[in-house]
Amino acid sequence: MKFEEIRCPVKTCYGWVSSVDDFWGCGSCGTVWNNLESLFSEIELIISKYSYRGQVYTKSGTMYLPVDLDDEPEDYEEMVFAEWEEN
Repeated sequence: MKFEEIRCPVKTCYGWVSSVDDFWGCGSCGTVWNNLESLFSEIELIISKYSYRGQVYTKSGTMYLPVDLDDEPEDYEEMVFAEWEEN
């Protein structure tokens, strides 16, 4: 299963990660992943730190896939923005 975009797993970023040539990148924060494995590892890390982040991903085997935009929490972007307030 493939996807075109998935929510960024970087702290305080609620942007979208998409495939660019032979890497994956977020247009909002500028973070780049050389492969899907490293992107999925970062998704696992952000979910372990902020459990609500897991609501925008679905795990299928070893892959993370985006949930439908309609299935995201309505206040997802506000929750991610609030990560700035953390020390």
